[in-house]
Amino acid sequence: MTNMRKSNLLLCLLVVGACLTVQAAETVKLNGLYYSLGTTTAALLADQSSDKSVYSAYTTVTIPSSVTYKNYTYPVTSIGTSAFEGCSNLQSVTLPSSVTSIGTDAFWGCTKLGSVNLEEGLTTINQRAFYNCNLTEITIPSTVTSVGNGAFKGNPLTSVVWKPVTCNIGSDDSAPFYSTNSQITSFTFGDQVEEIPSYLCKNMSKLTEVVLPPSVYKLGQYAFMYCTSLKSINLPVTQKTLPVSFFEGCTALESVEIPSTLTTISMDAFYNCKALKSIVLPAGLTTIGDRAFYNCTGLQTIYNYAIEPQTITEKMVNGVDKKTCILYVPMDYLPLYQAKTVWCDFLNIIGMITEQQFEEQQVNLTYLKQDETPLFMESQTWAIPHAPYIQGFVFEKWEVIAGDLNDGIVLQAVYKQDEGTGAPAVYTNPANAAQKLIRRGNGYILRDDKTYTIGGTRVE
Repeated sequence: MTNMRKSNLLLCLLVVGACLTVQAAETVKLNGLYYSLGTTTAALLADQSSDKSVYSAYTTVTIPSSVTYKNYTYPVTSIGTSAFEGCSNLQSVTLPSSVTSIGTDAFWGCTKLGSVNLEEGLTTINQRAFYNCNLTEITIPSTVTSVGNGAFKGNPLTSVVWKPVTCNIGSDDSAPFYSTNSQITSFTFGDQVEEIPSYLCKNMSKLTEVVLPPSVYKLGQYAFMYCTSLKSINLPVTQKTLPVSFFEGCTALESVEIPSTLTTISMDAFYNCKALKSIVLPAGLTTIGDRAFYNCTGLQTIYNYAIEPQTITEKMVNGVDKKTCILYVPMDYLPLYQAKTVWCDFLNIIGMITEQQFEEQQVNLTYLKQDETPLFMESQTWAIPHAPYIQGFVFEKWEVIAGDLNDGIVLQAVYKQDEGTGAPAVYTNPANAAQKLIRRGNGYILRDDKTYTIGGTRVE
């Protein structure tokens, strides 16, 4: 190769190398705040002054959505590591929707910081971002996908609104809201939340009620562990698994609506839920883990709709009084439960009607003239439906409400209160929420999602 060709090749390489050179980020101070300017975006930095005296005097900070430097506008997309760490006079911060990330220790130790807005568009809140501040309420936007260890620890929070669709958080005592002395009394989930992260509400001892939106399809382990004041909660209808220790230590929990889709209750799910009085196990439930209902000493009734009794160990119901707790099972499969290990230890196993069944009964029919005076009577045998069993009430009779002998007769069931049962205007069957008793005078009539008729063919 000639010297001229070598010179031209070297020149080309130098030109290409120059094109690949990336300009280093520049640190500037604009309107009292320091920024690191990249090629297209800006990150707010910690106080760069020699004595750190600039930020320490601020009580209120409004961070702009963009800054302009040398005729170029940079959107502010992140709050840098330790940006306002230790700013003990800071009381209020306004963040723009352009910010997608809040750095580690960004507001660590801002002990007077009681107001901050987190806007939609934010995706990452790094560890200890708001550690030991003075926040009493916070809303986490739906766009957040990651909240670091201890992000909100040390705050006197009483109210949280949680909107992330799915989100990764710290585990156990590193969860973002974990506290050994939690003051949170309200925890609200957004209507687009799809996943409840593991440990999310662990140890929230003053939380009394939770409503999970129907959008939730995944539940995390230990999510409500040791929520000792929690009394009621619903489970979305799409759930198939109740995770490990989901309600462990919820000693005030009285009722849980378990969806019919549930197939698995994992180990320790209701461990030490002493106030739980009644539980309905759906027909599709096949697996119940060890200690699932361990020390649930308040259980009075178990409604188990499974045709095949689940295989369980003594640990599953250790502490449940099998002498007084009533086990309701499908009528036709009562012998299976009476012979199944552990289930057979319940002294009161009662068969219940789980679908419309019929039995032949003698019916006295009175035929009337048009003026409704009796014409004649005859006795016939008809297939009469079984009335549903409803705890605390006694079936009294069927009433005809529509139809005739040719087109079919529609019935409604009439009940009376059992001794010791209160007298509510409306009573919902805990074993089947579709069945409601409506008070009528001294009795009750059944409203159901099915129609009860005289079924089958008349027997001459």
